[in-house]
This record gives sequence, C-alpha cells and structure tokens, in this order.
Amino acid sequence: MLLEFIKNVALLLSLCLLQGFNLRLSRNYQPLQPLLAGCLFGCICVVGMMTPVQLEPGVIFDARSAILSMAGLFGGALVATVAGVIAGIYRLWLGGATYALGILTIVISVVLGLVFRVAHQRSWVKKGPLQLLLFGFLLHTVILLMFSLFPFPLLNSFMQQIALPYTLSFALATMLLGLMLQGIMNRNRTEQALHDSESSLRAIVQAIPDLMVIIDEDGHYIDTLPATNNPFYPRAQALIGSRLHAELPQETADLILATVRDSLRLKQTQTIEYERDDGIGSRLVEGRAQPLGHRINGKQVVVFLARDITDRKVKEEEITWLAFYDPLTGLPNRRLLQDRLHQAMAGSKRSGHYSALLFIDLDNFKTLNDTQGHDMGDQLLKQVAARLTGCVRECDTVARLGGDEFVVMLEQLSHQEEIAATQSQMIGETILATLAASYQIAGYEHNSSASIGITLFGAHQTSSDELMKRADIAMYQAKSAGRNTLRFFDNKMQFLISSRAELEKDLREGLRQQQLRLFYQPQVDVHGQITGAEALLRWQHPTRGMVPPADFIPLAEESTLILVIGDWVLNEACRQLQRWAGQPAMAHLSLAVNISVRQIHQPDFVDRVLAAIHTTGIRPERLKLELTESLLLEDRDEIIHKMTALKTCGVGFSLDDFGTGYSSLAYLKQLPLEQLKIDKSFVRDLLIDQKNAAIASTIITLARSLGLNVIAEGVETEAQRQRLAELGCDAYQGYLFGRPVTADTLFALTVHGPALR
Repeated sequence: MLLEFIKNVALLLSLCLLQGFNLRLSRNYQPLQPLLAGCLFGCICVVGMMTPVQLEPGVIFDARSAILSMAGLFGGALVATVAGVIAGIYRLWLGGATYALGILTIVISVVLGLVFRVAHQRSWVKKGPLQLLLFGFLLHTVILLMFSLFPFPLLNSFMQQIALPYTLSFALATMLLGLMLQGIMNRNRTEQALHDSESSLRAIVQAIPDLMVIIDEDGHYIDTLPATNNPFYPRAQALIGSRLHAELPQETADLILATVRDSLRLKQTQTIEYERDDGIGSRLVEGRAQPLGHRINGKQVVVFLARDITDRKVKEEEITWLAFYDPLTGLPNRRLLQDRLHQAMAGSKRSGHYSALLFIDLDNFKTLNDTQGHDMGDQLLKQVAARLTGCVRECDTVARLGGDEFVVMLEQLSHQEEIAATQSQMIGETILATLAASYQIAGYEHNSSASIGITLFGAHQTSSDELMKRADIAMYQAKSAGRNTLRFFDNKMQFLISSRAELEKDLREGLRQQQLRLFYQPQVDVHGQITGAEALLRWQHPTRGMVPPADFIPLAEESTLILVIGDWVLNEACRQLQRWAGQPAMAHLSLAVNISVRQIHQPDFVDRVLAAIHTTGIRPERLKLELTESLLLEDRDEIIHKMTALKTCGVGFSLDDFGTGYSSLAYLKQLPLEQLKIDKSFVRDLLIDQKNAAIASTIITLARSLGLNVIAEGVETEAQRQRLAELGCDAYQGYLFGRPVTADTLFALTVHGPALR
C-alpha cells in the first residue's frame, strides 16, 4: 500500500516540474500566469485521480490534496480556485460512493493552503521544510478524520491499514512539493531579475552615445557594445578582431594599451584623455577602462568607453575664462588678480624683491557714460585696457575690477624700498601720460585722465585685502589732490584708516545706543522773528564727547549707515514738528531737513517721506527738505520726478549751498523749489569782497525771477545782515540769531526772541 502511494506521489511531483516551464513560457504574459498555473495544477490533479490508489470502485486516494494545498500556498486564491474547480469537476465526473468526500477533500486542501499563505504573509509561520512537513501532517490528518466521521463500513475497515502510509507519504509529498515549488519560484524570480537587469543594461548601453568596446590585455578589440555602428565611430563593428596599433597612431595606441593594463593590474577604473583625428579635425577624447571581471578566450579583458569631450572642454574653457577674465576688455578680473596677488606676495617674501599695486580710476568717466552712452564708455575702457597693457612688462598683471577701476601689479622690483618706489612711480607716471593722450572713439576725439594710488609690498606681509584697501585709499588721495596724478600709501593713511574703522564701529554702536541727537538752528525773517529752523545732527559719544557732523557724516555716506541715519533724522524731525503743533508759540515753525544723495536715490524715497508724515500727522508744508546743488549732477530726471511727487503733497524744497556747484540754470527752473540758500562762503566775505557781494545779489535776483524765497546761512554779524537786507534777502540763519540748540532752548528763543550779538 505504501508503495502505491509513493508511486502516485512521484508521478504527480514529476508533473509539477512543469510549473517551471509554465513560468518561463508565460513570462511575457504576466496577467495570464495565474490562470495557466491553475489549469496546470488542476490537470496534474486529474492525472493523479486517473492513477490513484483504489481501495474499491469509486473509493480512491491520490496526492491531489498535497498539490491543491501547495497551489493555494504558492499560487494564491486564483490559482488554487482554478485548480480546485478542475479537480472537483473531474472528481464529480468519476462518481463513486465517496465522491462527496473527494470534493470535500479538494475544498479543505485549497482552504488550508490559502490559510497557510495568509499566515506566512503576516509572518506568523515560515515556509521551511519543518513547517511544510507539519502542514502536510495536519492536512492529511484532517482528511483522515473527515473520512472517519462518515459511516462507510468497508472504508473504515481499511482505515487502519492506510492511515499510517497515507499520512507519512502524503505529508512528505506536501513538504517535497512545497520545497520544489519554492525552488522553482525562487529560480524564476532570479531569472526574471537577471532578465530585467539585462534588459535595463542593454537599454542603457544602447542609449549611451559613446563608443564602448571590449579590449583584451594584448590590445585586441574583442567586441563592441552595442553591436551597432556608433555615430562617434562609424566603423565600430569593423574594429572587432583588429588591434589597437592597427587602428590608431602609435602614441595613442600605446597610451590606451598602458591604460588597459593598468586597469587590469590595479583592478579599478583608469581614465585618460587623448586626441583623435576624425578626418575633419582633431577631437579630444576621454577614455575609461574598467576590468570586466572574467576572461574571454583565456585573456583578461576590459570594457573601454571612449567619449568625445571636445565640446565639453571648449565650454569648460569658456566658463573658466568668464570666471577669471573681464568679458569687455579681456583683462584678468578681481578673482584672478587676487590669485596672482597671493602668488606675488609669496614670491616677494621668498626673493626679498618688492612688488607694487597701482589702483587706477578714470577721472569723470561717468560723465562720458551719461552724456555719450554706455557704448562710448565701453570703447574707452577697451582702449584704456590696451594702453595699460602696453605700459608694463609681460611678468606684470593688468586687471579690471569693474566700472572704470583698473589695477596694475608690478613684480620683481628692487630689493630696496626707495628704489622700488621710484620704479613704480616712473611706471605710474608713464601710465598717466599714456592715458591722458586723446582717444578716437566712433569718429570723435575724447580726452580723459586717471588718478593712481600706489602701495608697495615685500617681505613684511599683510593681507591681500589690506593691500587693495591701501591702494584704493591712495587713489582717493590722488583724486583729492586734483586728479590726473598719483599718490603713495603711507603710515599716516594707515592711521586714518584705523581711526575711521574705529569711528565707524562706534557709530554703529551709537545708533544702537540711541546716541544721536537733533539740534535746531533758528531761521529768522527780516524782522528778526523766528519762522523756522534747520535740523542739525549731533552725536553725543560717551568718551569722544560731542562728535562734529563733519567727522562722521562723510563716513556714514560711504556706507549704508547714511540710510539708517537719514531715516532716523527724517522721522525724528517729523515727531518734533508734531510736538510743536501742540504748542501755540511753535505751531507756525517750519523745519528743514538735509537729504543725502543715497537717500534720494532710494527707490522708495517718496514712500518713506510720506510714511513719516502720515505716521506723525503733521502738516506737510511745515516740512522742508534741503538738497545740495551737487546732488543734482546725477540722475536729475529721477530726482525731479521724486521732488514733484512730494511737492504735490505739500512738502517744500530748499536748494542748499547754492552757487558752489555746477548745476545748469536750465534745470534749476524745472525743480519744484520754494527757496534758495546762499552758501556761507559768500556771506563770510560779503563786506570785503565785491565779487561775493555780486554773487549774493545775483542769487537773490535769480530767486526773485523764479518766484523763490532766499535765505542766507552763516550770518554772524549785524553788518552782514544789514547788507543782505539791502540786497533783498528774505531770511537769515547763523550765529547772529543763535547756535544750534535743543528743542527746549529753541522754544525759549521763539517765545522771548533771539538775542542779537
């Protein structure tokens, strides 16, 4: 009996091997795989029922239970259902006394197999040999118990004979079938993964626009990847079987073969660059050799990838050039200058030779740009660059920092500082003379000049940034000296730098500590009555004392601090007007506030002024903004537009220091002014210099013709006041009527009247 069971099991197990073929054949028809697998298992069950262990007609035992349970475990519900339906139909067709038990056996096998599957998916049980064996015992014990519950005398008599062989053989069959199916499915997954990986790799290789070849250790072409002609190398397939030296120049072939052997020896990727002539021109190629990991025809091989990098190299060179050179003039830019400066500093330290930095700034370049256009300015810069290059040696560096700023770095000067200074001065004077010669630009003759700041450096090192700063400061000293000249940086300048840096630090701290104060200098009419005041900024420092505006305002204007300070002054002045509005004796006063160049060029300047007015609720006509005449030299249209917008809202404007600048009278009549202020330089010598008196008279007459008021500042004596009154001046400001004072003191002056000196 046991032998009969084993024969039946062996037949069915062998048939189950067909599942491996089914998985391979249906790999490209994934949706059909479960149906085909179910049909296969169902047919195997049918074969098993055709060759069963038959106890009597209609009473059969076979391995369908093992097959169906494993179909449920490994195939899932669809596979098990299809197989169970096929097996059930055939068992029903066979008939017999126990056909109902046979169908019930099919159902139990499918259900328990699916239960095992769910338990495994939830990690309750594993699918190891022991678990499969125990499952087989459980399944077939349940089936035997089911048979024992039905009253079939003949069947019950046989139960004692078949129970043990049935349970043992079919439990083992379940385990073996499970292990076999698990192996088949694992192998199928591995094959599928390999197939997918191969497909992906093939697609990647096909997509790579580079030439890929397999080369052996002797330099023979073994294969090409992919096996189609490559646009980079149309004769790719023709390479197979030939040798490197037969296809490439000797030097190139030797280089590639050495790279191949290095890659095989080191067992890692090796990269080279070489040139290849494609018949049209030379192309730059990047080659990579990667060991393949196995032998072909008994020889070690590599995959060699050849990529045309000519265009990439051209772009890299363009990017590098743009990163280190000025696109307009072709000169080194700031980044490359810094690099060369570091090298020069190191060289000077080693050799003991001095070097020099010449900071060059063109004089009045902005005027050319504004009047003739940026194209003319660019043409001038190109000619300046060419002239500078012609003034120095090849070992020197000429760089453009931006705008109209250039730097010349002189290397290998004398060991002695005095001689090195003389050498750099001679070159600097040559540059001045060269740049001062006339320029022919677009058919026009243009004259220009430059200011040069020079600093030396040698064994005693400082930072490159500090050297640039020193040369820059020396250049500004040259500009202050009248332009078209040069100046050297010295220790006095260094002291000024340190002092200014410390002052700027204190000023920033002063802003945080609210150390700034507004003082007010009264403005009076012809009757001596105070009609307004000018807000003047003061800085009360805890250790420096009262710092004069002339010491910190220019410093603030060179940085963004002037914007912060300007906003504070404007808002504080509006708050003071708000306080005066609540005092009957002060409500009529106007307040003049000085506006800096950087302030008025802010895009939102108008909004800032209006915000200060609206926040405090003051009458706009009580606020008067003072602009200097030099402020109107740049972007006049923009300034006029902003002034007009504020004038429309009621804000007044006064032109400060009138007569000291260079503004055109044509522009003056376009400005929405209400007052001209005569500069104190004309008032001071009014009584002893007829020219000053004539200028003052002209200003007053001009103001009258334009419908403007006039105020004279710097009035210190009664004689000056009387003379100005004779000339027709409307208002006065100066020490004669009061020094800049606090708001409380101004209140007392307004109530009791200024004391004339």
